[in-house]
Amino acid sequence: MHAASWRVAYRDILDPRWLAEELDADRLATWDRRMAAPEPGQSVLIAQRDGAAIGFVCLIAGADPRWGGLVDNLHVLPDLKGGGVGSLLLRAAAAHMAADGGGLHLFCYTANHPARGFYDRMGGQVVEALEKTGPDGLPAPELRYFWADAAALAAG
Repeated sequence: MHAASWRVAYRDILDPRWLAEELDADRLATWDRRMAAPEPGQSVLIAQRDGAAIGFVCLIAGADPRWGGLVDNLHVLPDLKGGGVGSLLLRAAAAHMAADGGGLHLFCYTANHPARGFYDRMGGQVVEALEKTGPDGLPAPELRYFWADAAALAAG
């Protein structure tokens, strides 16, 4: 699911050759590491329909003293985007982290306009622009989105 989402969402952001040839192995290695040795505060929430996974959010509670919990990944099956699954997952992540008090943040590729629109609609504030390198080794500018009150986001 993670790779399928990236192929669609990042097709105009990441190198097409990398997406075609290296993405699956990269995501598998990432999840092998995450599941074998989770970061402190890491949780993965999965949205299901009829027993099948349709989306997920990986979060790290208390990841940053200034910005709060980190939404490390939020992905929905490409055919289901726009159907409310992402909103449910983001609110569930916020509810999970609200017990710690404070906010939550995430990073989004600057060129990922559909995701940026979603985070804007969900009340996220762009608080920082960062020059980063993507997993394909190419420049991939990112924005940090921030919600000051995770409990308010969870409440919708």
